[in-house]
Amino acid sequence: MVIDDEWPALEQMRELLLQCEGISSILVYDNPREAFTAAVEQKPDILFLDIQMPELSGLAFAEKLLPYSPDTDIVFVTAYRNYAVEAFELSAVDYLLKPVDPSRLLKTWNKLLTKRMLSSTAETRAVTTFRLLGDYELTGPHGTVKWNTHKAEELFAYLWVHRQGSVSVILNDVFPQWNYEKGKQYLHTTVYQIRKTLKKAALEESIELSFDRENYRLESRGIEDDTEKFNDTATRALGNNQLEDMRAAAALYQGDLLQSLDSLWVYSTRDKYRRLYLKLLEKLTLGLVQAGRPYEAEDYAVRLTELEPLEESYALQLISLYYEIGKPLRAQRKFTQFRDSYKAEMGDGLPDWFLEVYQRLGK
Repeated sequence: MVIDDEWPALEQMRELLLQCEGISSILVYDNPREAFTAAVEQKPDILFLDIQMPELSGLAFAEKLLPYSPDTDIVFVTAYRNYAVEAFELSAVDYLLKPVDPSRLLKTWNKLLTKRMLSSTAETRAVTTFRLLGDYELTGPHGTVKWNTHKAEELFAYLWVHRQGSVSVILNDVFPQWNYEKGKQYLHTTVYQIRKTLKKAALEESIELSFDRENYRLESRGIEDDTEKFNDTATRALGNNQLEDMRAAAALYQGDLLQSLDSLWVYSTRDKYRRLYLKLLEKLTLGLVQAGRPYEAEDYAVRLTELEPLEESYALQLISLYYEIGKPLRAQRKFTQFRDSYKAEMGDGLPDWFLEVYQRLGK
């Protein structure tokens, strides 16, 4: 797939790629938003992506696509050298300068073919991962782990998050509907189911679930945990105040912790990661605006309003951004939508200070 807002550049790249061996089809798009929808659906093997495009830059496009199509290899194409560092921080395979030299493209193409052959070989090696942000999925040597019951799945998640817990605390958090004796019996039965499932998934050496003195303890070895990776990456990015580090950290957040689980015990931990993500988005949006990159800030400002739809400061920030990038109609629509939602939820109109700021923005 090739994406560039300039049609002549698209045609040139298509002609050059047709001379490379092993290409079965080439899709070209000059509208980045249409291209994003297509890329999410089709998950292209390789993406040649222009960096400087209106509305959605190539860097923002790549970061946004990564969660939906993590196996897509990306090559950035641009007329400017100063984006190289940012491109490779987003794990780009290569970086081509316009006008694209045929011999340089061939070198890139050979690099892509080599990389994909190595990746295919590496797939035979089992990797154990546990995804808790957004969808819940434990993957081991035999693929995605299938749980016998929802309660076994929940209890495993609980023990993974807390790492240990006394019988009485676990019963109160995970089995609140049972009396102590029946609940204790159900707990031990569920733990037995978990152990059977882990053994069947060839994970008994990677995950150990022990019981001692009325306490359960879970220990793990060699398992990639997305919550730990997000927490470490986000904390480091906020500390060094580097925009591209923040973008990489934001891309790791695929949704709230165990978002499909509606149990009281998960709320506090879920809120911890959510607040870290909000802080990351706040700083990233402001930093991009201050760096003169408002088009790239738009997506993060939208995410803030989606996460906290009644937060006045997020709504005003997005409205202000729409005016700044020349989208007054979107700004007005956002104001109307926020005003109506605010009244429906809060039972009152917007505060005077909000209206005053909005009036100034529209002038």
